[in-house]
Amino acid sequence: MNTATLTNEIQVRYTERPEIGRDFITTSVPNGWDDVRHLCRRVLSYQGRRFTFTGWCSDKNECFFAAPHGGSQPVAKIVRA
Repeated sequence: MNTATLTNEIQVRYTERPEIGRDFITTSVPNGWDDVRHLCRRVLSYQGRRFTFTGWCSDKNECFFAAPHGGSQPVAKIVRA
């Protein structure tokens, strides 16, 4: 089994989709689910915007994150669980 070490920076590809109101970043996950399981609960910051996990493609070994199109999204802090 191959394992991946996560660092604070990963290479991504940015895609704007104004027609659906969301923008996406895509990253390669060469080890498939072994890589995705470390990323799927994360929020990624790209150009000052927060992107959340939306899914992955096991055929292409790519992982997808999305944010609202055209600006920052509102963020709330959890005070009590």
